[in-house]
Amino acid sequence: MSKLRDQVVRPLIHSALVEQEIPEVTVAVVVGTEFYNSLGEPWDQSWTYPEDGYEYVWAYVTYLPTNERAGWRLGRSEDLHDPAELVNALWRLGSDFEDWVCETSFAWGEERHARVPKIRDLPEWLITGA
Repeated sequence: MSKLRDQVVRPLIHSALVEQEIPEVTVAVVVGTEFYNSLGEPWDQSWTYPEDGYEYVWAYVTYLPTNERAGWRLGRSEDLHDPAELVNALWRLGSDFEDWVCETSFAWGEERHARVPKIRDLPEWLITGA
């Protein structure tokens, strides 16, 4: 997951930030079979997904100075091995990140755009499955 984070997800997130914000943002990519977002309240069911036996990939972003954070489910791990599925997931992530960042205290109301890679722009190991 670290290669996916470093070579794909982090550049997408950074593309919607201004230069001075980049060092203040952490990006995590994790895998799990059930997602409980510790960023929300335990009783907030909108952040809990039922156990269905599938392994999912999640992306988390935190802006450190204000501790603003969000998490998004990219999709089933097995589906994201298909470059087309991965790019579709990255389009959703980019759109969701753009929506989130304009509502943060550090970029309130600013229109930001994430650069989502095309299949041909993905690292070779993702395309070939190596």
